[in-house]
Amino acid sequence: MIHVDTNFLIASVDPSHKHSNLWRPLIASGDTIGTSAVAWTEFRSYSISYDQLRALDRLILGGILPFERAQADLAGELFQKTNSRRKNRLDSMIAATAILAEAALATVNQADFKSFTPFGLKLHRL
Repeated sequence: MIHVDTNFLIASVDPSHKHSNLWRPLIASGDTIGTSAVAWTEFRSYSISYDQLRALDRLILGGILPFERAQADLAGELFQKTNSRRKNRLDSMIAATAILAEAALATVNQADFKSFTPFGLKLHRL
């Protein structure tokens, strides 16, 4: 399974987004695509039409994984172990969800997530 982060979700509904072209190889990989409830929450803070949501539903066949106690515990540990700054708290939550789902994370901001790789996060090669 591949999890996508917020920027990937935004790129899926905006053909003019500079990273929208990255969806084709992701889909062509044949892997199931999912995301975390945290990334989904960030994504939904943007104005999205009903048609865009329906189209995205056809891509996110792996679903939107919940953020529960296990994810919260791991995210807190990741945040602490990587000496993250406050702005990276959501990244630690997205990383924890991917780790526990045993999913690789597809992100255009690989530098933001690289510090989590020693703790089990797999980054999808773009």
